[in-house]
Amino acid sequence: MIKILGKIIVLICFNLTLLQAGSVTSTVESTEILQGESVILSITIVGQEFDTLPNIPEISGSEVLGSNRSIKSRIITVDGKATMEQTAVLMLEFRPTTNITIPAFQVSIDGEIKSTKPIEIKIVKSKPKITQEAKFLIEMNSTKESVIVGEPFVVNVYFKQKKGLNVVSIDYKEPSFKKFFSKRIGQEKSYEDGNYSIQKLTYLLTAKEEGNITIQPATVRVAEEEQRGGVNGWFGVTPKWSSAQALATLIQVENISESFDIMGRYHLKESVDTQKIEANKPVNLKLMIEGEGSLEDFEGLTFDIAGVTVYSDDAKIESKVIDDKLFSRYTKSYVFISDHDFEIPSKEIVVYDYHTKTVKTLGTKSYKIVIDGETKDSSSPAVYTKNSVDVTSTNVTTSAKDNKFNITWQVPEYLL
Repeated sequence: MIKILGKIIVLICFNLTLLQAGSVTSTVESTEILQGESVILSITIVGQEFDTLPNIPEISGSEVLGSNRSIKSRIITVDGKATMEQTAVLMLEFRPTTNITIPAFQVSIDGEIKSTKPIEIKIVKSKPKITQEAKFLIEMNSTKESVIVGEPFVVNVYFKQKKGLNVVSIDYKEPSFKKFFSKRIGQEKSYEDGNYSIQKLTYLLTAKEEGNITIQPATVRVAEEEQRGGVNGWFGVTPKWSSAQALATLIQVENISESFDIMGRYHLKESVDTQKIEANKPVNLKLMIEGEGSLEDFEGLTFDIAGVTVYSDDAKIESKVIDDKLFSRYTKSYVFISDHDFEIPSKEIVVYDYHTKTVKTLGTKSYKIVIDGETKDSSSPAVYTKNSVDVTSTNVTTSAKDNKFNITWQVPEYLL
């Protein structure tokens, strides 16, 4: 199972490979990267006594985005004499924008100055295509390449692991969704395809501002169990780490000048349970909006009718991704109480359709409510709770059972 770490970078290394004592080395996973990819630099020190590497805030002008330090000790016996050897690893993540040279680092180890070798990093336009025999793959795709500010879209991340591997740990780093509102939706999905086991994560995004915005890629580090030999016949099982990184995704975001209430493609339904009722008895209006798009920010409708008491419950908003499109349903109930005839007025909702780039209007109907009989004096006030309205000694419940709308998750026919 993928271990979600959010925006916290966790880089762990248990490098117990038998390195030469009294040494310091610098390594990277690849000296050629695509624009937007990160470089993971590992500096490994082996010796009995050595200086601790200082904090490194930047490398060749590129800010260090994350770091991790680890240290392991072991006893080595040579010719009957036991000594303590330490292995320290400093891992640094940074994201260069041009070709750079990682400089040499010097450390005093066991009384001698040791130095790493410089490493050249090149930005390339393309890399050799990963074959299907790769042990691990991570891919990221967006359902849209261009959107407007506030328009929802979906980003899927797929982690592919070859079957039959003995994996002991997986560290996953989410994509960087700067300049977007984002949230993970649904549950992690697992399935198999050919020689691979696949895990899928889905994120819902809306852009905060216009511009050409890059979504920095998801990355994953995987530890496999590996047996290594040691000194004097000692054997141990240590993890062998591999990494994979998706490609960055560019999203073009535009702004629009039109004024609207919600964005997407929707259908509106409403109903009242009666248009003729006794004085001071409740009239229930149910409203539902459903369709493609996000309704999280919809402020809803308000009714202000002279001489009429109006109550409403909290809106219920449901969302689901179907065929990589976001569908939402908004439901809300209103209660009207009066001792005289009144009219529930019609209301309009302005919708911006990002498919046709046009503004449309959804409207509710108006309802004339007739109060039957003479006005009755209610000695007890009407008390509204989220699920019911109590008037004097009569309880009138408005529950989900009274909902006349068919609540099923499928693509509405009018959107096909």
